[in-house]
Amino acid sequence: MIYFKLIFVSFILFTFSTKASDVQIIELHKNKSLDQLVLEKENNENEEGNEKNTINTKDDNNIVEESDIVEDDSNLDNIDDQNINTESADEQIVYIENETFFDLDNSLISIHLETLKNIKSNILHREFINILASINLEDENIYSEKVYFAIKKLYEMGEIKKAYKLVTKINLESANINKKNLAFFYLIKLNYLYSSYKLSEVCNLRLFLLEQSINLPKNLLQKSDIFCLTLENKFSEAKLLNSLLVESEAITDQNFQKLFNFMLLSEKNTSFIPLANIQSKELVFLYSAMLRINELPLDKDFIELDPINLSIPVILSESTSMAIRIKAAHRAYDDGLISINSLSALYQSVDFSSNQFDDPEKTISSINDNELIMAYYYQLANIQIFPDERIDVILKFFDFAKKSGLENIAYAVTEKIIETFTPTAENSQMGIEIAYANIANNNFDNALKWLNLYELNNSKDLKIDYAKFLIDLNQDDNLNTVINFLSDGNFNFDQISTQSAQESFQVLIDFLKIQNISNKNFKYSNILDDRVMPSYFLMNDIKRNILEDNDLTVFILSLISMQNKNWTELHPEHLILTLQAMNLYNNGSLKKQITIEILNELKIF
Repeated sequence: MIYFKLIFVSFILFTFSTKASDVQIIELHKNKSLDQLVLEKENNENEEGNEKNTINTKDDNNIVEESDIVEDDSNLDNIDDQNINTESADEQIVYIENETFFDLDNSLISIHLETLKNIKSNILHREFINILASINLEDENIYSEKVYFAIKKLYEMGEIKKAYKLVTKINLESANINKKNLAFFYLIKLNYLYSSYKLSEVCNLRLFLLEQSINLPKNLLQKSDIFCLTLENKFSEAKLLNSLLVESEAITDQNFQKLFNFMLLSEKNTSFIPLANIQSKELVFLYSAMLRINELPLDKDFIELDPINLSIPVILSESTSMAIRIKAAHRAYDDGLISINSLSALYQSVDFSSNQFDDPEKTISSINDNELIMAYYYQLANIQIFPDERIDVILKFFDFAKKSGLENIAYAVTEKIIETFTPTAENSQMGIEIAYANIANNNFDNALKWLNLYELNNSKDLKIDYAKFLIDLNQDDNLNTVINFLSDGNFNFDQISTQSAQESFQVLIDFLKIQNISNKNFKYSNILDDRVMPSYFLMNDIKRNILEDNDLTVFILSLISMQNKNWTELHPEHLILTLQAMNLYNNGSLKKQITIEILNELKIF
């Protein structure tokens, strides 16, 4: 029971047998390349204010011609009309009635939020990003340190695209922007262009920045100049500038030198030594662009350093190993950066031989990467002709995915296959598994069909009640669904094994006002609690702002108090106060999601 519950909660939080004559092998993405599918989601978003993003240079002769730069823009074509002007769910604007970001106390931002590095709650992390990305920059007179902080924090948290969007709304010629902030804003523009592989715009921007004598960290501007000169086949000038760069650097950037020297080679058959110690976020986007333009592989270090912005370059790099590309695709899908169609197209592109499909057990045992096994199962399921054999492969696929923590991906990528299955008496015993998959894909009508069939012979199976609860939870945004489930005792108290977990659960039960679950069920032996409390002043500050209905301040203060902690790691008194704060924030809009997240940590869901 616990196992199945753990499978589905992460999906909830982020919300999102056939007749022989009907069997057909599913062909996907027949008319689109992998590059087009991967880039489709980003390109379909409505980019506002493009005219404002144009760099005005005084000398048109300095502008790099599009034809001078080797850049593949063909992937930007053939966009589906139905997806135009859509935004991903995590980019929804946050509307807060009582306060705006600019109402926050200066010291709260400059002293406390500056140190906020690790928000363990996915719900609060996502909400914080939305708050920063949604600040209103229509008034030119508000370009204060608060704006700089919001953009800087987005950049630090890996949200370079959102940071870039805010920068494009700022008049960078305004006298209200100090030199340090201006340089940082241009750093974001340049690195965003690198991350999106818009090399023509990179080289245009670098000319403008050189003309304006903008100083960027890690000699990024000078290295960009050398890179662009190399793309323009101006090798002598590039070599000269590079020799000056090497002389000026206290510590030579060996990674840049490796890439630059490789670009100068007339023959590209020389082996390339992979980059090492990639730790500079200011330079990693330049490195990735240089690797891509030279068709060199990007390794997993790029995903680990900045998974949000570098996953797609890794996915599109044909010289990168397929296992790493799929790992990047899994991360990108989880982060909402690519669609399931893009992921399934990547699965389909893995080259397995016919002999490997003849003996699946032997093949799977010989593959060392979980990512490649996921692709293998997907292809194996698609080539099955008979319904019972296809269902058997799908169930094995699901079982493997669960053990690898990839079950939601397996459910999503096989949705079209699952839709071809018809509930029958012969396949009724696998009904619960197919039902869970349909629930994960929001196909609730199909899920109920399989559940009803399974229930005929398994009426006492608790997994049925839980599956129906999941359906209700997804269809109804009311917290009462969760409260009723808990009130009905649809869980075992023995699941909450430690006293600290029991105390966290009791705090949540009291918060939800569930009367029939009493703390008499719990026995305690520990008299002292080693969970650290926030400072007295911070706790009082939260309490005072709750009384004054300052909901955004309360939210930010609560984030600060929870830094580096999960919900169940909070002292009970701290958890009580934080739940009160979240009940106030934005009229309790996060209450249901937070409740589910806490129950997930407690292993109840």
